[in-house]
Amino acid sequence: MATKPLPPDSGNFDAAKLYVWIKGVESKVNTLVREVDLLKNDYIKKHNDLKRELKIFNDDVLDLKRTQDQAQQKMDLVIKELKQTAGVEEVAVLKKYVEYWNPINFVTQRDLERAVQAKLAQMPLNSETNKKA
Repeated sequence: MATKPLPPDSGNFDAAKLYVWIKGVESKVNTLVREVDLLKNDYIKKHNDLKRELKIFNDDVLDLKRTQDQAQQKMDLVIKELKQTAGVEEVAVLKKYVEYWNPINFVTQRDLERAVQAKLAQMPLNSETNKKA
């Protein structure tokens, strides 16, 4: 909002005109100062908001890194434990032995004792019947 400069040939610079001109310039300067203050305050508010959001973002990134490290440690532990388990070949060998031995037909000690007692009980009868004959 430029004002027209006074022509140099006008020699009548009275105080009233000068006062009005200075007041006009002063009001324009005040308006500009208010606008600059508004822009400055807006900039400061946005800057603080961005700083706050950036801090939250950094915290989230750190949490993600910690979570990733924990997951990596757990995966390493699982891999280590899996390496200690039996492989396919070892399981196949064990399966062949189990099928060969067939543990379903194993006898418990109690069953064996009963069978022996039953046989011993039958033997004297057989020996007595053999003596009578």
